[in-house]
Amino acid sequence: MTEEHTSGGKEFCFVIAVSAILYIMCAAMVSLFNEYAFIGGIISVLIFCVYGYFVLTHYTSRFTYSLKNGRLRINRMIGKRNKEFEFACTDIERVYYGSKPKDFAKPVHNMRVRIVSTKKTLYIEYKYGNGVLTTVAVEPTEKMRRRIEKERNK
Repeated sequence: MTEEHTSGGKEFCFVIAVSAILYIMCAAMVSLFNEYAFIGGIISVLIFCVYGYFVLTHYTSRFTYSLKNGRLRINRMIGKRNKEFEFACTDIERVYYGSKPKDFAKPVHNMRVRIVSTKKTLYIEYKYGNGVLTTVAVEPTEKMRRRIEKERNK
């Protein structure tokens, strides 16, 4: 079973609205520093760089989740670059659906489209390689989530 997730029109409108708000805030900040306007300009560039990073890694990405022969493969593609996690469903220690759990292993690798909302996020803690626990956050459909649980319980 394979599913692919990308951002849509709602995410595009969100990016445009937040960009407009950031633009107004940065213009107000530059106007506050009349004598030192270059400081406000530098801070504005840094703010838009950080915002651009989040837009690039979430909204312009294509996420693919595939479950085949008891192995879960999670892939994030930005342009020609891939970041991939692959593990057996039997290596999964715990799963949690909804808000971010506090006691899961760090780091949490975000492999989901949404930046703000976590209500449809599935957190998977699994043993990686030599037994080290790691966590990945994904946004599968209900059908895929049930298949992951079924494969895990086998």
